[in-house]
Amino acid sequence: MANVNTCRILRDWFERNAANHLLLHYCPAHCGIEENEAIDLDVKHAAREGPERGIRYGRGGFPRSYALIKHSITRSLVETDWSELAEKKPRAYWGRYYPWHPAFRPLRHSGNFPLKRLGGRPTLAARFIRCITDHGPTGRYRDRFRGRHLEPTLCTLHSGRPAYQTREHILFQCDHYTRRYRYSSIEDLLTSLDPFYDIQQFLEDNPSAMTFDDLPGARSRSP
Repeated sequence: MANVNTCRILRDWFERNAANHLLLHYCPAHCGIEENEAIDLDVKHAAREGPERGIRYGRGGFPRSYALIKHSITRSLVETDWSELAEKKPRAYWGRYYPWHPAFRPLRHSGNFPLKRLGGRPTLAARFIRCITDHGPTGRYRDRFRGRHLEPTLCTLHSGRPAYQTREHILFQCDHYTRRYRYSSIEDLLTSLDPFYDIQQFLEDNPSAMTFDDLPGARSRSP
């Protein structure tokens, strides 16, 4: 998943000129590599004859390339090490702003969770993960990662004086949004029987929350 800053840059570039666009090209990289050629032959044989009985090829089926096998082994080792570290020191490895609750573990933008629980809606899943990780397009995010750009950080969508826009301001304080819960902080929210559902419902009720449309300076509050 591209980070917020990359998305912002691309969005500005796309909107600047209708001719601006991206082209994605497939570049085959397995030809001429001895190990890949050998596995290609095995794959073709398996496709014609079927895999030999008694041989298991893992969750993904028969290996498609030498590079894929190396990647799978490396990824498995890294994920195992990471999981062990995260379990031993959750506060240190899950992030300072990550809400520590079983309902939010593990989050994977490309996996079944939370995408499947969110009805297979990638946009909602992206906004949900922005909210959970506190990496959404907010004033505080600008302060933390884009301070030298001197961009606006105050929310002007709500009634009253401008306020510093944070995840907590969006979830609990800003009256621009509607809420079905009465929590006043992340700590209160985590006492819910299902905080996952509470945040999901909030995002569904407020389609612009945790999007670039509600960034400070993007628009003003309607009279």
